[in-house]
Amino acid sequence: MQRFFNLVFGGLTAVFVGVGIGWGCGKLLRSSEVAAFFVPQTADGTLVAGLLRTIRYTADQEENGPTPSPSPDTQIFPAKSSGHISATAYMVKDITSDTVVAQSNQDLLVPIASLTKLVTAVVARRVIPDDTRITISPDVMDIYGNTAGFHVGETFNASDLMYPLLMVSSNDAAEAFAHQYGRTRFIRAMNDFAQSIGAYRTYFADASGLSPQNKSTASDVARILGWIYLHDPTVLGITELKAKTIRAHTWVNPAHFLSLSYYLGGKNGFTDEAANTTASLFTAGPHKDVYAIVVLGSRNRDVDVTELLKKIK
Repeated sequence: MQRFFNLVFGGLTAVFVGVGIGWGCGKLLRSSEVAAFFVPQTADGTLVAGLLRTIRYTADQEENGPTPSPSPDTQIFPAKSSGHISATAYMVKDITSDTVVAQSNQDLLVPIASLTKLVTAVVARRVIPDDTRITISPDVMDIYGNTAGFHVGETFNASDLMYPLLMVSSNDAAEAFAHQYGRTRFIRAMNDFAQSIGAYRTYFADASGLSPQNKSTASDVARILGWIYLHDPTVLGITELKAKTIRAHTWVNPAHFLSLSYYLGGKNGFTDEAANTTASLFTAGPHKDVYAIVVLGSRNRDVDVTELLKKIK
């Protein structure tokens, strides 16, 4: 009899425990914490929401530096203007008339961080056909820093990878392009491109901008940005998008100036060595001239850009 009761109650206990575990797991799977449990949110902004791997990514660290800003509006429109520009080097250039409006230390060679990816995009569009299928390899996933929420084995068209590259500054996407073409050959093509358009002081050591050896000057970056505007505007068009979804991935552009009607796109960057950087285009004046604003080594990039915009209005 004792054995019978042990069997019955033991079985019931197992059933209740199983139901409890199932209910608890079901609740976990429905909760927002499941992403953090299975695929955690990382310091660089990657978030995987749910087991369906619907991925929303914003590159807040690259947009704001090491600590997030309290409000994009505060960054764009500071309450008080001191007139001070924190950038180590900058240039404001009228692309329409090819004239310099303002500059400081414009020929100083400094790290440029992810401004590199503007050239990565141009070169990739030149040497890799849009319909080329690129598989995300373990080597690509090993790259440090911002990711677009890829996982090993995913395959994208080359044209699709432009969106995470330029919108959320995906280092993985940059490396995927480089590996597809041959990393050494791709970086050589980047340097050859810079030389071919007269950006003679610019040098690239990688495709992402992580290397502090990726260096340029405010003058050279303005030249590169102007060339892209005139000869490959598709690249800038991507940087103006607020969000892009491809399959289970949604990439959200964190650039603060997207809300401005006179913003024509650009690229931001940040590394410890480079500080905050930007290369952005705006239209201004009665004839709607196009202006490049390049800021390198900034401690308050949006305020610096706002101050420089005053010089062309």
